Order: sequence, then structure tokens, then C-alpha cells
Amino acid sequence: MEKICEKIKSPINIHSQISAMIVRKVNDVCRKDNVKVMLRKSGSVRLVPANSMLSMITFFASEGDEIEIIVEGDSCISSMEEIKKIFLEDLKQINDESGTFELLKNTSIAYEEIFNSIAVGIIATDENGIITIFNKASERITGFSLDKAIGKNINEVMTDIDVSQVLRFGSEFLNKKYVIGEKTLFINITPIYAGGRITGSLVVFQDFPQIEYLEGELKRSRKLDKAFDIIVGNSGKLKDALTVASKAAETDSTVIIRGESGTGKELVANAIHYSSKRRDKPFIRVNCAAIPSALLESELFGHEKGAFTGAITQKIGKFELADGGTIFLDEIGDTPIEIQAKLLRVLQDKEFERVGGIRTIKADVRIIAATNKNLEEAMKNGTFREDLYYRLNVIPIFLPSLRDRKEDIPILVEHFIKKLNKKLGKNVQFVTNKAIKALIKYDWPGNIRELENLIERCITLSDKEYIDFDDLPSYIKNVKDSKDDEVIYLGDNYDIEKMENYEYKIIKAALSRYKSFNKAGKALGLTHKTVAAKARKFHLVEN
Repeated sequence: MEKICEKIKSPINIHSQISAMIVRKVNDVCRKDNVKVMLRKSGSVRLVPANSMLSMITFFASEGDEIEIIVEGDSCISSMEEIKKIFLEDLKQINDESGTFELLKNTSIAYEEIFNSIAVGIIATDENGIITIFNKASERITGFSLDKAIGKNINEVMTDIDVSQVLRFGSEFLNKKYVIGEKTLFINITPIYAGGRITGSLVVFQDFPQIEYLEGELKRSRKLDKAFDIIVGNSGKLKDALTVASKAAETDSTVIIRGESGTGKELVANAIHYSSKRRDKPFIRVNCAAIPSALLESELFGHEKGAFTGAITQKIGKFELADGGTIFLDEIGDTPIEIQAKLLRVLQDKEFERVGGIRTIKADVRIIAATNKNLEEAMKNGTFREDLYYRLNVIPIFLPSLRDRKEDIPILVEHFIKKLNKKLGKNVQFVTNKAIKALIKYDWPGNIRELENLIERCITLSDKEYIDFDDLPSYIKNVKDSKDDEVIYLGDNYDIEKMENYEYKIIKAALSRYKSFNKAGKALGLTHKTVAAKARKFHLVEN
């Protein structure tokens, strides 16, 4: 099979109306000589099949523009002469209005810009399965460049994609899974009709990470009950946790909230209760770590008069007080092992006895537990019952530490300033950028509680209407960037590393700071899909 190229200068302005005549004449040559004809304007990478009106409708050339003609087949030389004759002789006989050219050209440019800005891959084929349209998203997702895809059968670009049934019978294939390299795509294949007959096929596809991202954003954007307004922050990890909490509020299932001390576990428990159907019933809080072991059983289940020395009256326990509502068992990991068996019974049977009592008491109570302990390790050590763990672990909610959601620090600071101004009778208006940067550098072992206490201290001691870097305590002001935080550290006597190593450091640094593919991508000027793919490549996230 031969392939020859020649360049000519367009004798007139070529627009969509002129293209229709070119397509008709070129089609005659292609069928007669069994050749393929492609056109490309000088300086452009875009290759256009000259026998496809679907592609030629956006092929515009001004009078005098250089056009490259590419003919591929068995009779290339004679076919090339016929094609040149179409351009150099036939087109000269057409009278064209320049106003029409400009109007159609500008409209076509707008359509092409829209077409190439679409995030999904779009491929159009002719009635023989030959690719005539291939947008930029298709290039990015498949790895094929435009000039290598146009004019090829779609099977050569996307192996195992069969459009024959679509072209022959008008069949449709929707939401089909397709794997190309390491990417998983969802593909729709539909016929293209013109004049009542099938003239081609349309293949639309999207890669799986993009779909995962959109689904995640949809879940996160789910409207939360106003009870969750007490929780401040916009980070992805926090939104994920609150989405689970919101769904848990719709049921009576047992919830366990996991997270470091100071991350807001009680606020989440509070929001779950007040957005549930039990919102009009009691919400009882018990800090299991704050009550001495000898008194915890009585605190939870109550006691009868005379049950032990000092029990001079009957006492109603927290479970009984919470009947119909919710009990929040904070620091459940600190519960003594002997109390855990009684908690298990309440979870299983919704019943208990007071200390020193013989009457079984029924209680319809929804249990929300919380802990900052490693319960899995506690089970191995024998300090936490395995059966209780599995009873509690119906809906686990993991709250991120403040160092894992540092993008929320400015929002939290603003919230605490408003809250503490009222409490302290102050009028602090803002925190300077230098101070905010210092707060973001710090790792916050005490989490949100530590941040709130720090802001209270600064507001109390400040005589200004703002908090500056100098108002911060020395242990925050003296935090230095570690060498690992530098994107590229060369030193004085350095060796140049491979580009991939620098790329790894940049992606790692961006994800460490922004915590999401989308935000990291915006900061780096990349799409979130590119960031996700590189993060997986470098094993910075789980595949």
C-alpha cells in the first residue's frame, strides 16, 4: 500500500458549504480507486478525512492557505491528480461570498472549542468503522494522538471495540466496561443516522477515576441536616465522615466514632441524635474514662437503695434516663472489662438490672460510642471484649485529625474568633496571613480543641483588633519546614535526579497539603485524573 503527500494553495475560501462539494467529489475518487484521502492545513496537527462531511464541516481554509493532501492506497498517483484537480480547477469555478465564509468559520471554531473542552472521550466513525472525529479527551484517555487515530479503523485504536452491530443493525451498547492499559472505561456506542440510514457510529467513554470522583462529590454534596451545622469544615475527609454520619442518623444502628482526642467526636454524636427520629427524646452523655471504675456500673445502670454502702436512695441510671433516645458512651475503650459484659447485654437484648436489683428493666436506647483508643490492639491484649467490639462496630465513623485537614484551619479560626469574641467581650476581626501560615505548619496533637484554646489565649491577651504572628506562642512560631516538606531539595553539591523522582516529590507534596486530587490538581495546573493516576503510579494512595 502506497502513501504520497503533496501541498497546494487553496484557490478560494473553504467553508462547510464548499466542503460538501469536496466530500462528494472525493468520495467518488475513494470508491473508484480504493484509496483514503486526508487533508491538513499547514501548521496544524489536525488530520481530516476528506470524504467525511462529519469531519470536513469544521475544515476551514482561507484563500492562499497551504493545504497538505495525503493519499493512501493502491492507485495513489492517479488519485492524487484527481484530488488536486478538484481543488485547483473545480473550486475556482465557485463564486463565494466572503461574509458567508467568516460567519461559518467563526461558528465552526466555537463548536470545535466546545467539542474539545468536553471531559469525556468522543469518537465518531463512518459507515465502515473508520475514525473521522477524535476529541482531545480521547487523546488523553486512550494515549493515541489525533493524527495517528484519524483514518484508522476504531479496532486499531481501541482493540475489541466492535461497532459492526451498531453500523449494520442500529444496535446500542450502553454502560459497557472496557479496560485500556491500566484504565477502566465505561463506554456507550450508538448509531449515527442521516437521511433515515446509518452513516456512522458514535463512541462516548469516560475513565473510571473520573466517575469515582463525581460519585464522591455527589455523596459529599448531599444536603446534611441542620443539626450538622455545628461542625465546621470543608475538607474532603471531614465531608466523607459526615456523609456516613448523616446516613447513620436515618437508622437506629449502633455507631462507633473513631478519632484522636479533640477531633469533635461528641459534636458528631450530637448531630446524629438531633437529626434522627429520636431528636425529641433524651440525649444522654457518659464519659466512661472520667468516672471511677467502682461507680461506673451504678452510673450506667442505676442502683437500688442499700445496694452498697452509701446507697441511701434508689438511683436511676443513664440507660434508663435515655429510654426512647440516645446514649453517647464517650471513651468506650476505657470501660472496665467487667462492665463490658453488661454493655453487651444491653446491646443485644435492650435490658439490664440496677446494681443490687432483681427486676429486669427494658430500655429502647440507641447507642453511639466513641474512642480514641486502638480497639483492635486492646482486643489482642485482652482489655476489650471481641464480641462487644463487633456489636459496636456496626457503623464506624472515622474523624480526621486536624493535621489531616489543615485546609480547614482558616475556616475554624474565623469560627472561633466569632464565638470567643462574644464570650470574652472582645472585638478581634482577623488573623494575619503570616500567623495563619504558622498555624498551618503546626501539627496540632490536641486537634481542634487545642486550636480553640490557642485562639482564646490570643484573643484574651491581645489589645489589637487582629492576631499577628508575634501573638502566637513560641512553640508554634518556631516550627520549621522539614527537608521532606521541600518539593525539591538539592543542597550545595547535588546530583540531578531522574525527572520521575522530582515528579514523585511534587505530587506527594501537593497531596500532603491539599488532601484531595481535585485541589492538588488545581494547584499544580493538572486535571484531578492526572494527579490520581500519578498518585497510584507512585503508590501514594491505594489502587
